Formats: sequence, C-alpha cells, structure tokens
Amino acid sequence: MIFSLAQIISHATRLAGNPGISMSEASEYANVAIAHVSQAAGVQHAPKETVAFTSTSTQDNRLAFPTDFDYALGVKLGVPGSWSTATSRTTSWVPLPKEPAPWGDAYQSDTSGQPEKYAEFATWFEMRPSPDSSYSVELRYARKLSDLTASTATPSLDEQWGWACVCKAAELIAAVASNITAERGNARRYSDYVKSLRLDQGRKRMDERGAHMQPGRRFR
Repeated sequence: MIFSLAQIISHATRLAGNPGISMSEASEYANVAIAHVSQAAGVQHAPKETVAFTSTSTQDNRLAFPTDFDYALGVKLGVPGSWSTATSRTTSWVPLPKEPAPWGDAYQSDTSGQPEKYAEFATWFEMRPSPDSSYSVELRYARKLSDLTASTATPSLDEQWGWACVCKAAELIAAVASNITAERGNARRYSDYVKSLRLDQGRKRMDERGAHMQPGRRFR
C-alpha cells in the first residue's frame, strides 16, 4: 500500500529503534527516502509520467524544460496540414528522434525548416533544423516529485513502493542516530523488498502484441 507522510515517519522511526528525533527532522529524512526511491537507477515510475504542450517560434530552436522536468520520454511535432474547414486546420503529429547534444556551446543549425531531431542540453531542448514557422510540440516526460509537507500527503508512486519508502527512511534515520545495527538491517530490508517488485517498465512489456479490435465484438 501507499503510505502518507505521517505513516512513513511512524513506521520508519519504529524500525530505526525510536531514536526520539523531531517530527520535522523525520519529515526531512522521509522526503529524502522518497526522492531516492523515485530516482533509483534503472527504475521507471508510471505515475511520474505526464504530458506538456508548447509551441516553437520562427528561428528559435530552444524550448525550456518544464519546471518539474526529470527526463524525456518522447517528443512529437505538430505539423500543420491542409485546411479541413474554413476555420480549422488539421495537424499531423510526427515523432522526433533524439540525438546526443553535440560537443560545444550551442546546438546551432545553419538552415531552417521543419524540425527533424531534438537534443537535451542544459535546461532546454534544441531542435534541428531551426523552426521556419510556429509548430506545436508535445512533450511526454517524467516529472520530479515535490517534497511532501502535509502529514496526509502521499508520494506520487505506485502503491507497491510505499514499503520501500518506509525502509529507506528507517535506514536514514538509524544512520543519523548512529544505530549501526538498525541501519544495516533496514538497508538489507530495503534491498530485499525492492528485488521482489515488478517494475513499471516490465509491466509495459507484458503484452507487446498490443490491443486488437474485431468487428462486431465489444469489451465487456
């Protein structure tokens, strides 16, 4: 299950041997633990995924990251098509391949046109070639989690990661309290538990055939 901030603190302090730290200090370690779990190497968290829309301007090949940006999942370019009515225009969404940011200062393009590629650099995206018009852009990305402040707040993670947050918080609290036995015990508890989880990227590959519709049949 997913735990609230108050529940994470309560369970973690007991596992750490009840060191008697303040609620505010325990809250700090709980948020550090949540951040650690959400940023664990090789782990994707579906609840962190979101979508943002923006648009380019002519000759400006840079788009700033969203303030909560962690890493990109995919970028699509909205290419205006033919007029469908007198007042609206159709748009085709074209996926843009990602390439490494080149060595050097800016990611420059000598020509302008419809962007075909993008790269991540510093705190923005850079597109090549530079846009020759205004294009819509769809960014799918994983967001950073905000610190929890309210005692009833819960981290934006799948419920299976609740106990992992508790164990990691207990490990941190025990370390600060110089309780080596509890620290090592909770580190082992965290490691053993995480190894038993089914990661979100694995779930997404469970049916690689996709969904198929048959005429005349309905889902029930």
